[in-house]
Amino acid sequence: MLFVALMWLQLLLLAYHVSAFSPHPGHIISYRTLEISRQPIHHVELTRRSNGLVIRDESPSSSMEGSSSQESNDDLSLLTELMSPVSSAQPDQMSASSLAYLGDVVFELFIRSRYVWPQRRMPVLQNTVVGLVNAEAQSKLLQKFVDEFALTSAEQAVLGRGRNASLTARKKGKGGESMYQDSTAFEALLGYTYINDKVRFTEMIGWMKLELDKMDGM
Repeated sequence: MLFVALMWLQLLLLAYHVSAFSPHPGHIISYRTLEISRQPIHHVELTRRSNGLVIRDESPSSSMEGSSSQESNDDLSLLTELMSPVSSAQPDQMSASSLAYLGDVVFELFIRSRYVWPQRRMPVLQNTVVGLVNAEAQSKLLQKFVDEFALTSAEQAVLGRGRNASLTARKKGKGGESMYQDSTAFEALLGYTYINDKVRFTEMIGWMKLELDKMDGM
């Protein structure tokens, strides 16, 4: 009798599980929905709100089938956002020195990235980079840039603000004041454009790349 009772209990439990996971009329159970909770979160998105960046996790969904190129573009956009001032920054209201402060670093990153490969001995790499980011080299590059690259009135105004920025006594005493005025104007223009218009900034850096290609015999 005990054996028979156990058999009946197993049959009842089996019937319960079948009924619990069987589709009811008008209700479709999706295995995709059931299984999704077992998959690890694969995507983390950062969204910008008024109070800063907010991290949001997204579980896999049918959007996973989107093109990889779109995901790459999203990643690039995110990187660009993270490497830029906050969206509320107003370059027209920033001092020329602040614009040049940013322009200096983005230009040097461009130069370093260009020459870091193929590998060179560190002293050679350093001398190459310094030879292109110093005030004299930037002044010469700016003169040719102004002659060949059509600037907007706003961009010309930024150059004027950069040239009028106050210089330290150390800069005034080395290489001539005019050279450092050009260098500051050059960096201010890059900083301004980097904040204000990434497409325009890319056009400017693209022109400079072609000039460096000529210098390097490429």
